[in-house]
Amino acid sequence: MKIIKWKIGDNKPFVEDQLAVAIGNFDGIHQGHVKLINECKLQAQESNLAFGVVTFDPHPRDFFNSKNPSFKLLDNEEKEKLLSKFGVNFLIIIKFNEQLKNCNPEDFLSQILKENFNIVKMFAGSNFKFGKNREGSIENTKSFANTLGLQLVSIDLKKTNSVNEKVSETISSQKIRMLIQKGQLNLANNMLGRNWCITGTVERGKQQGREIGFPTANLSLKKFLKPPLGVYVSRLKIIGSKNSKICNDWLPSISNIGTRPTVSGETINLETHIIDFKEDNFDTNLYGKRINVELIEFLRPEKKFNSLSELQKQIEVDTKKAYKFHEL
Repeated sequence: MKIIKWKIGDNKPFVEDQLAVAIGNFDGIHQGHVKLINECKLQAQESNLAFGVVTFDPHPRDFFNSKNPSFKLLDNEEKEKLLSKFGVNFLIIIKFNEQLKNCNPEDFLSQILKENFNIVKMFAGSNFKFGKNREGSIENTKSFANTLGLQLVSIDLKKTNSVNEKVSETISSQKIRMLIQKGQLNLANNMLGRNWCITGTVERGKQQGREIGFPTANLSLKKFLKPPLGVYVSRLKIIGSKNSKICNDWLPSISNIGTRPTVSGETINLETHIIDFKEDNFDTNLYGKRINVELIEFLRPEKKFNSLSELQKQIEVDTKKAYKFHEL
């Protein structure tokens, strides 16, 4: 997969092939996104076109209000990895900045997509909006696009049972965020088509977990969506470094998301303790390595304890529950 990172004002990238592209923010790459991407891939093959995906960085929501609470369902590296599995030939990442914000829909289609990237077919969700003030849609720009030799195709995103199971609704990243924030991981995972996963590079903490017998791999959540704070049954994969292969199968673990009030923590972090981490199988030093952590089941809310010994006893109880869940 060739990755092209481009912003308005950059030179025209070399794209010899004509492209059919799926376009969107693709936060989460949920079941609706999968339907869109697969339809684009199929029609690209049938039309003998190269297959591409166009997305944006930063996410427009980040650009318009950087003070928004963290909301992302996956980070950029994970997005690239997931997209590569579809057999994408070109991943085009357009920088969302002031110039792009003020670009009208017609110029976006003609001067950005058509002229720079040789795109002849564009597939988008039926609710996709683009251009200044989100004035552009597939339907209201279709005629103009035809004059450019650019075919626009609207795809209805995959339907699923709604939260109340009485009506059908379109899958969206926003609905998935709402479910995760409510702690309804099973429903969110059904819409995603996989378990929601938090990814990042392990950072060195204060090593207080190690002192009480429960060493943890610590991730800063940064722009990630924050689920309910507390303790979760989880599982972890060690990836290693960017673009490297996964180092292991899923390892059973227990995770805490919170501020660590017992030790006067401030920022919200993810701390994961691997259950029965075998030193003879893996390098136990995870600092600087990239990991994936799946939250499987919520155990209890975060709580401030009167002492580290009280915290240690509670962690022992939590770990036994996680141990039983994983049937170790």
